[in-house]
Amino acid sequence: MSFARAFRSEVRRIRRTPIDLALLTIVPAVLLGLMAAMISPGAFDSLRVVIVDRDGGPVARKMVRNVVALPRIEVMGVTPEIEDALSAIRREDAVAALVIPRGIGDGRPGRQPVEIFYEAQFLAAGSFASNSLQSAARDALAWGAAVEAPGGAEIRRVLPGVHVTLLGNPTLSVEWYLGLLLGPGILHLIIAITAIASVGTVIDKGSFATFARGTSAPGLDLAGRLLPHVLAGTLWGVLWFLWLTVVRGYWFEGSMLIVAMGLLMLFLATVGIGILLLALTKELATSLSGAVIITGSALAYSGASFPSDGASSFVRIWSTALPLTHYLRLQMDEVMGTALAPAMAEIAILLLYPLLTGGLAIWMIARSGRAQA
Repeated sequence: MSFARAFRSEVRRIRRTPIDLALLTIVPAVLLGLMAAMISPGAFDSLRVVIVDRDGGPVARKMVRNVVALPRIEVMGVTPEIEDALSAIRREDAVAALVIPRGIGDGRPGRQPVEIFYEAQFLAAGSFASNSLQSAARDALAWGAAVEAPGGAEIRRVLPGVHVTLLGNPTLSVEWYLGLLLGPGILHLIIAITAIASVGTVIDKGSFATFARGTSAPGLDLAGRLLPHVLAGTLWGVLWFLWLTVVRGYWFEGSMLIVAMGLLMLFLATVGIGILLLALTKELATSLSGAVIITGSALAYSGASFPSDGASSFVRIWSTALPLTHYLRLQMDEVMGTALAPAMAEIAILLLYPLLTGGLAIWMIARSGRAQA
């Protein structure tokens, strides 16, 4: 069969070509290994915060003591002025501020809640700090709500709550957070390059005509050529995920099988886009440049690291059009152990990429052979 013959031929070509063999074996191992070394250990430590104490009463002092006692949190100062705290955050001397309003412990209705501020650019660090501050504040409020009345009876007072805006990654670990994003992003880029380089070898004088006329089933031939790249990307993706979960011990609620299916769909989408670029440009260098632009920026536009909800319409459309966006949604859903339906929906969307982009590319390549026959 054309598919099996093309698959075996591509495996032999990769084994004979040192740079392609390295791109599918050594380069992923080195890049993933370097990334693992850079982000491990990745737990937050000594995150600096500022406390704005406008009250100074027992509940406020209890709240300050709670924050000081928090692990991985360092109080860089206590001030009555919120401007000092915001200035520290703008200078990046602190990642968050806890504001204790006046009258926090007197039990009078209408008092302002405790507020927590953090700069959005800190994302995971600010989110973790705000979670920790929220816990400390709520404990102090619960302590202050119980007042002993004469005779030993306990009276429960209603104290203000905590107003906080959570953003991004609430996990405790930079390694887990970044590992989930960077691993697939790196492999997405590598497989796009190797797949285009593989199919680019059949271009003759700026045309696919010679290749298309030389095989009875161009689609099967191309699929066989691209399968080793898809399998290599999927294997490395699974190994990276196992590294994070089994070796590093991060908790995973969902199904590894669904993640593996998502990775397979991601790399099928990757090679589909790659050969479409080749079919459109018929130039290896231009196609590689386009692939690097698309896959290299995919993580930034995926919405996983920088929310795209408030971005322009173009950014939101571009984010939705990228296959990495849908894979990361699937992966994050599985990390949290959500229902099966959302994951299957993302897999269905990912399947559209090889069907549409790959199908269009194969049609264009086969058509070039008929046009010059």
